[in-house]
Amino acid sequence: MWHDSYVLVVLVIAGLAVLVCVWMVSLGRGGELAVFPPDMPPTELPDAGHLTAADLMGLQLPLSLVGYHTQVVDEALYRLSTALGERDTRIAVLEQRVADLLAGRLQARQEVFARPAEPVRTEHQPEIASKPEIPSKTAAGGWEDDRSDAEESW
Repeated sequence: MWHDSYVLVVLVIAGLAVLVCVWMVSLGRGGELAVFPPDMPPTELPDAGHLTAADLMGLQLPLSLVGYHTQVVDEALYRLSTALGERDTRIAVLEQRVADLLAGRLQARQEVFARPAEPVRTEHQPEIASKPEIPSKTAAGGWEDDRSDAEESW
């Protein structure tokens, strides 16, 4: 049976067909695999900027056959590392701003104390108040009262 010539031809054709199929799939012409939705619900963590310690305390990771579900744990750890990275960056920026402000205050203080003492000059010249008028005695012996003038000036 195996000694017939047509069996050998069939085996060579089948081998070539397998090689052609492997070559087509390796070039990407074999189609794509279907995308299946994840079998585990996503973790309910807020965005990285709003992640708090209470969110991590309340996090319940789902279990699989041999421990925690790897994909969900990886996602939670990635989000946690992103939140910590953003928080560390923000702290570093704020610390640099505080250091710059303190250095500016120190420099300003040193400049003030390093200058020679100068008298304080102002552009404002105070007005000199006029002397109040003293009522004079009239010829009739009474005192003259300028209340009408005083009321007008007020």
